[in-house]
Amino acid sequence: MSYYSDTQYKAKEDIWFEQFYFERFFKGNPGPILDVGCATGNFIAVRPDIIEGIEVDEDSLHICRERGFKAKKINVENELEALSDNFYQGVYVKQVVEHLHNPLYFFKHLYRMLKPGGKAVILTPNCPYALNRFFWDDYTHERPFTQESLKRIALDAGWQKIKIYADFRCFPGLGKLIRLFDLSPKFISAAQNLFFIRGLSLIMELEK
Repeated sequence: MSYYSDTQYKAKEDIWFEQFYFERFFKGNPGPILDVGCATGNFIAVRPDIIEGIEVDEDSLHICRERGFKAKKINVENELEALSDNFYQGVYVKQVVEHLHNPLYFFKHLYRMLKPGGKAVILTPNCPYALNRFFWDDYTHERPFTQESLKRIALDAGWQKIKIYADFRCFPGLGKLIRLFDLSPKFISAAQNLFFIRGLSLIMELEK
């Protein structure tokens, strides 16, 4: 097993947070939805009828397939040509782009794979805030992205509808509060901003 499959993204039975994010970004989306870097399949588990994944880590793929999920071994650095044009209605990319040697290649193929009207959601560490805090703890990280660099690479890849913002920060017990009071991400972010609490991830929403 690897740190990636056994610790960082280990398989979970309680996927309420993945469900929360699915509702946040893809509510009403009929699919198909592609989970890029799907790891052990926790996001796929929300709606395995419409979500499929791609991954390069063999241990994670093995776990994902054991759970009965649809996942293929594809390297997003150089094998995205294997995926069809205008096929996906949604693409979810969590903590992947900061690992890439050639992210422009990825963003161009992301545009190609989405159907017109489709939506891609990309999460990456919130730099420069995260840069000296935890970004380089992951030795596989290649480059940090800021809001401005995300915008520029998306424009160079052909995207026009671009939205970029910082996520809220998770704390122990926050999930219970979200469920108890049905809190929205916008409300949580606004409340945390009052106390100068920064989210640890940037979120980019792209529409084709």
